[in-house]
Amino acid sequence: MMVDINNSKSLPEDDVEALAEYVGVSKFAFKNLAHSGTRSWEQYYQSLLVDPYEYYQKNLGQGVFRYIQTHPDMDHMGGLHRFFWQEKVPLNNFWDVQHKKELDEDSFKYGPHAYVDWCVYQLLRMGVGPEDAQGSDSRHRVMHLLRDADGEYWREDDIQILAPTSELIDQCNEADTYNECSFVLKLSYGGRTVILPGDAEKAAWNSILSHYAKGDLRCDILKASHHGRKSGYHEEAVEAMNPSTVICSVGKKPSTDATSEYSKVADRVLSTRFHGTIKVTIWHDGDIWIDDHSGKRIATITT
Repeated sequence: MMVDINNSKSLPEDDVEALAEYVGVSKFAFKNLAHSGTRSWEQYYQSLLVDPYEYYQKNLGQGVFRYIQTHPDMDHMGGLHRFFWQEKVPLNNFWDVQHKKELDEDSFKYGPHAYVDWCVYQLLRMGVGPEDAQGSDSRHRVMHLLRDADGEYWREDDIQILAPTSELIDQCNEADTYNECSFVLKLSYGGRTVILPGDAEKAAWNSILSHYAKGDLRCDILKASHHGRKSGYHEEAVEAMNPSTVICSVGKKPSTDATSEYSKVADRVLSTRFHGTIKVTIWHDGDIWIDDHSGKRIATITT
């Protein structure tokens, strides 16, 4: 299973600001002065950025049975063109929100995202993949699933859909902002639970809290909503989930970061900004290993 994709090859300016503050140097020094050998701090942190296809080749190397597009914002689909069209990774099932968002080529003139990724997303939404060796379009199944939708394959994989609902999608279509219609997924294995909330914000969390008993939301690992920003933090929801570990991708941005808030509940808050790719392994006996980009163990949760 694969949830979202983002093929970022450079550090955004607010990342540079946050990291320079973290290592205790000016932005100029961060970008230009060597800290180890000949590399600047900026070059070091750029080396932590991961190409999704290269990661897939190294760690998976087979077709994607289930790709989940949590919501239709470009920072969650950067690299779709390369991954599915250029590299022709086989795809079986495409989960998508049935929204009405529209973008045209002019929308991409001055931004960091690629229009071709949006075009590929539109084709994937229609069940159309790249041409196969015989020159025919490949096909996959498109699924528009809502809260508590039941199906054999994801039930067997212990995936529960906490959001979206049709009401949340309608609200997003009306407002033309789409964080609140994110897929919010609860994954269970080995007696452990992980919650992946996309970019869910206040309305989505309120909807979830009104539908489920708080005990049903308990989790061991929470991927912080909306990249660890305060806009994705919901105090009551986080207290109900009561995670031991919160992982932010990316987290720790000046003025918008909710690390301090998550730290009031969780034993630890980890950010990809400082650890690079974070890998969580849940074993069948319930033990959890959390490693950084180099394979170094940064946390262990035992039964």
